[in-house]
Amino acid sequence: MGNQCLSCLRKFVQRQNIKNMSELPQIDIHQQDETYTKVDNIDESENYHEHSEEQILAISDNIQETIDQSIDIFLYRIKTTKDFEELFKDDQLEILFKSFKLEERYTVIQVKYEFRMKKTSINDFLNYTYLTNIDQFTTLQTNSEFQQIYASFKKIQFVESREYVFIKYQKQLSQNKYIQVLRSINSDQSQQTTRGIIYISGFLLEEMQNQEIRVQAYAEIDFKIKLPPGMIKKALSIELKRALQQFIY
Repeated sequence: MGNQCLSCLRKFVQRQNIKNMSELPQIDIHQQDETYTKVDNIDESENYHEHSEEQILAISDNIQETIDQSIDIFLYRIKTTKDFEELFKDDQLEILFKSFKLEERYTVIQVKYEFRMKKTSINDFLNYTYLTNIDQFTTLQTNSEFQQIYASFKKIQFVESREYVFIKYQKQLSQNKYIQVLRSINSDQSQQTTRGIIYISGFLLEEMQNQEIRVQAYAEIDFKIKLPPGMIKKALSIELKRALQQFIY
C-alpha cells in the first residue's frame, strides 16, 4: 500500500502545468554550509534557517535569490509563527489568523490552515483552478526550476482588485513530502491595478495512509489595504472555506 500511495503522489507532478519533480534541482539542504535549526517533532526534511523580519519583508528583483529564500522562509514561518487567532475549526479544517501593521500603513495578514484531501484532487489544487475570482493568470517565464507568474484578482468582499507578480517553485523534500512556495518578485511588468505583495505563501504536502494528502498551508500577504483586521478576518474566512470545500476529505 505504501509504494502504491507514493506512486500516486508522484504522478501529480507529471500532469499538465505541474513541474516534474525529477526536473527540479535535487539539492540536499543539509549539505549546505550553514547549520539548520533543529526543531523537535519534525523530521530533518523540515529543518530551516532563522530569518529576520527585514529579510522576509525584503522583496528582491533577483529570481535565483527569491528561489533560494522561498522554501526556507516558508518553513521558518509555518513552524515558528505563534499567537494565531482561531477563525474556524471543525473535524476537517482549521483556519488560524494573525495580522500586523507595516510602517503604520497597510495591514499584512498571516493565515495558516490545515486539512486533508484525496490524492486525485491534488493537480487542480496546486494549479489554483478553484479560485473563481482570478481575472488573469499568465506565466511570464518558466524553466525546469520555477515559474514567474502575473496574476490579477477581481474584487472580493472588502478587497478591491489586486495584482501580483511572483515566483512559483516546488520540490521534493523527502520520500513522502513535497513543497510548493510562492514569493513576490520585483518586476518591470506594467502595473494595471494596485499591486499586492506575497511575502511568502505555500503548501507542505505529506503523503498519509488511506489515500490521503495532508496539506499544511501558510500565507503572509500585503493586500495594500488599510481596513481593520476584524473586517479582513470575516472576508478571509468566508472566501477560504468556499474555495477549499471541494477538496476537503
